[in-house]
Amino acid sequence: MLETKAVFRRKDTEIEAADCVIDKIIRLSGTEFDRFSRNLMHDWDFIRNNAPDTVVDEQGRYHCLLVIGEGRRDGILVDSQGSSYARYSAFMPNVEDFLSVGRYSALKKLNKKLTDFVDVITEQAGMGSPDKNHGVVDLESWGEIFGIDFTTNGALRNTVLAMLDERTEIRDWELDKNMPTVYRATEPAPVEKKPSTLKQIRDARKAPKPPRKEKKPGRGRGEVDL
Repeated sequence: MLETKAVFRRKDTEIEAADCVIDKIIRLSGTEFDRFSRNLMHDWDFIRNNAPDTVVDEQGRYHCLLVIGEGRRDGILVDSQGSSYARYSAFMPNVEDFLSVGRYSALKKLNKKLTDFVDVITEQAGMGSPDKNHGVVDLESWGEIFGIDFTTNGALRNTVLAMLDERTEIRDWELDKNMPTVYRATEPAPVEKKPSTLKQIRDARKAPKPPRKEKKPGRGRGEVDL
């Protein structure tokens, strides 16, 4: 499960995206960023000071400022078109991930390799016997397939272990000779759902009715048992 933020538009027929170039990163405090995000049409000194740089070049690319806040996950792209306010703006989710990983192709490749690796061994760990509900994964062999050396690179090994700790499908893992070789995956116990009231009524109507008991002949008025 992944959590993020997004700006949704109603009944768009297509996604309109533009090529942009981030020429400068403006770092604000968390409080200043929150105030800016709620007042985009106000005049801001940091936009005014960088207004000449926010233009559309000959290739049709938007040259923007990226405004981020301390302790905030998301950012705002600003193309002021020479103004001192955010004439054009775009919400940019998970901007810290973009700045730390997305800026470098080497980190992007490594991130994808580790992510694919964790996805595979998580899937393999769930293929155990039904009675034990766990699976054994030889990480060293899988590491050779993915080109990841866990024997000598402890940093990568610790990173993968930390990633596995974040996977809800993995309950626990074991170490064998300082190498992670066994992963146990458990599935949550099925929750017994109580049938709805309507279903209970329908089931009751379908159930066979018990045979009626024969009535004993009644006594006439004034008759008593002797």
